[in-house]
Amino acid sequence: MRILAGDLKYKRIKYIKDKNLRPTRSIVRKSFFDTVRPLIEGCVFLDLFAGVGSVGLEAASRGAKKVIFVDKSFRSIGVIKSNVGESGCGNKSVIVRSDAYDFIDSADLGDIDIAYIDAPYNFNINRLLHKFFININRNALVCVEHASTTLAESQFDMFINFKNRSFGKNILDYFGVVDE
Repeated sequence: MRILAGDLKYKRIKYIKDKNLRPTRSIVRKSFFDTVRPLIEGCVFLDLFAGVGSVGLEAASRGAKKVIFVDKSFRSIGVIKSNVGESGCGNKSVIVRSDAYDFIDSADLGDIDIAYIDAPYNFNINRLLHKFFININRNALVCVEHASTTLAESQFDMFINFKNRSFGKNILDYFGVVDE
């Protein structure tokens, strides 16, 4: 697995083989970053359920000023630390070992410009998103990667699903604030 574009293009990303870990495929990352290209430079980026950090590292490579990696797994955090260290983007990275709910409760999400949420497919993502959208910056763009059967709603608080893309079992849903 490699970074696709930016300052770290072609840099290898370490990953762990684990039946509970599903690294974001290159085609999915490319589609996501093609969509957010004009917004990524200088943004604060959240990689929630970061896994090995491939999405957050891609954001750092493409010019995000700060990337926050959040995962609850000790193994994942170890791999993220290694990947961040080897990439040289540690000065703009924050690595947090936390459950997603605890992170949402304790973190200041007001600075987040772009969030990428890739929860395990058996996770109750709708419940998490209700809580997340109450706390996130109202100007943020939020992308949720999920299986076709996991996301039941298209609007959370003021955030509405304005775009989606399907990649076999993977679906990307993009959310933003509804204009009033």
